Amino acid sequence: MAIRAPKPERRLIAQAIDMRRTASVRHPVPRTLSNGQIPDNWRSKLAEQLARGRKRGALRFLDRMMDQRWPLFRDDPTFAAERRLALALRIQLLREWGWYSEALAWLCLETELSPGDPESMVTKEWLMKTLNMPGASAPSGTEHVVDAANAWPGVAGMHELKGMLERDVLMPIRQPDRYRQFGIGLPNGILLYGPPGCGKTYIARKLAARLGFNFREVRGSDIASTYVHGTQGLIGKMFQEARDKAPTLLFLDEIDTFLPARNGTDLWYHYAAEVAEFLKQLENAGQSRILVVGATNLPNKVDEAARRPGRLDKKIYVGPPDLEARVELFRLYLDDRPQLRIDLLACAQMTENYTCAEIELVVKEAARIAVTVPRFIELADIMQAILTVKPQHDQDDFERYRRMADE
Repeated sequence: MAIRAPKPERRLIAQAIDMRRTASVRHPVPRTLSNGQIPDNWRSKLAEQLARGRKRGALRFLDRMMDQRWPLFRDDPTFAAERRLALALRIQLLREWGWYSEALAWLCLETELSPGDPESMVTKEWLMKTLNMPGASAPSGTEHVVDAANAWPGVAGMHELKGMLERDVLMPIRQPDRYRQFGIGLPNGILLYGPPGCGKTYIARKLAARLGFNFREVRGSDIASTYVHGTQGLIGKMFQEARDKAPTLLFLDEIDTFLPARNGTDLWYHYAAEVAEFLKQLENAGQSRILVVGATNLPNKVDEAARRPGRLDKKIYVGPPDLEARVELFRLYLDDRPQLRIDLLACAQMTENYTCAEIELVVKEAARIAVTVPRFIELADIMQAILTVKPQHDQDDFERYRRMADE
């Protein structure tokens, strides 16, 4: 049975097929595109369309990025990479919205462009099975799996982050045999890093729910001991308990306190045995169906041995909420509070660079202003609270946080 895209979009599919010619030539791809990062000039345009609920507007923007009518730039590697990224983003959005037939049409194109991409192949087979298409042969283990892109309740926006987690974590764990065929092993651990207050713990909890893993959160104080090598024993006990309850997502908050960087100081000598025990346990955690997720504001303070492949394999930046996410955060924090009709998009536009925690504080401050009158919360209260609650970081700060993992 053939799958056809909606009629207005067939021209774009025909244009996108021409990417096969460019894709067959090996070009160096800019780092910001090769790692799946959405360019800044795209992010703001997409976020505004999505925050306003203009789904087709967002798709039209991506269509323009895929348009092949510019022969001068046809073979430019950056231009080619942007077109491929636009195609991947379109497929991800269609899946998030549950528009599976249209997503499958574009996935058929994607698998033609990237026949060796395991994620595209697995997703295509899953969608074919979901749509009850003849000849569908979804890999074992997918029968009761909800599409990962469409199963992040409470996590609005942040498409870049969700896409990375799906590609690098969810798909390999769910389909290990398929990924091993391509020489891609299971992730052993993840390092979530970024500024404080951006929801790293929340993301870890959602990831455990998506995987169907037991979730256990551990802080440094939980394994502290006054006895010599007592902490070392508690570390072993912690991992053993995780193995007993496997599959387990073991979340280590402020992992830089568990695995401080070695620098030859007395502090490192004092914790040497504990760090060595942690590294030993991390080495084989994945084989025991334990996914270790560490969170830190200072990834450069985590010991280098822990950040190498085979331990914390993936480093994922968790930055401030984008425009679409800020709209939903205001909706969430204002829910069940007495309020007039408030323009949530306007609130989101006024709180660029605010973290999740700072947006929550803005809403609480607006509620305090309204309750003293007393009256319902209104937009003026939000605006007054924004003048009081200033963001702690700017774009330069966020960029420094993003680069820390490479230091």
